[in-house]
Amino acid sequence: MKEILIVWDIDGTLINSGGCGRDAMEKAFYKLFGLEKAFENVNMAGRLDAMIVEDAFLNHTIMDADKKLFFDTYCETLKGILEGKDYIEILPGVKNILEHSSKEHNFFHALGTGNIERGARIKLEVHDLNQHFQVGGFGDDKVERWEIIQRAIHLAEVVHGIKYMKENIYVIGDTKLDIECAKILGIKSIAVATGSYSAEKLAEYAPDYLLESLEDQTEFLKIFN
Repeated sequence: MKEILIVWDIDGTLINSGGCGRDAMEKAFYKLFGLEKAFENVNMAGRLDAMIVEDAFLNHTIMDADKKLFFDTYCETLKGILEGKDYIEILPGVKNILEHSSKEHNFFHALGTGNIERGARIKLEVHDLNQHFQVGGFGDDKVERWEIIQRAIHLAEVVHGIKYMKENIYVIGDTKLDIECAKILGIKSIAVATGSYSAEKLAEYAPDYLLESLEDQTEFLKIFN
């Protein structure tokens, strides 16, 4: 039986976070530096938190900023936001797929996200999704996005004691970046049009598989037959 590893993006793939990450970053920046709309001109889509925050510091000429303090403040703020408002929506089909595949002995899951790990775990805790993801690659460090996926694969291999074959490793995400990472690493991509990219737009980047959503569990599982 072949062992399958699926590396999941979070925002726009597992959940619709309702912009809670941006909101928390804006509030944290204001709390520390007294500046409003600090991320207004910062591109966040599919990017690493470490790079997003560095861009904001540069845009506002804040030198030698304490990134740890910022992310501590961000996580505290994010928790507060999620306690007070129903931001997080689990996307259709996700829970069924994770619960079904968790019962199969040859399916394994990891995270591959631009979120810092603490932020990712806070978001996923809302719908108790952390139980499905022992390991992952995260946006805590300023690295290339494909390196995050590579890290997730390595950690999954260490934790599960499995050397996954490249043809059995899948990256699933809602942007071109997820598709590009899979191509760089020589693994397979599943693009899902539940985020900011339409199915037509995603098709331009030639993913191995393209789905409108994850609502049809049977259609999703056919990929691995």
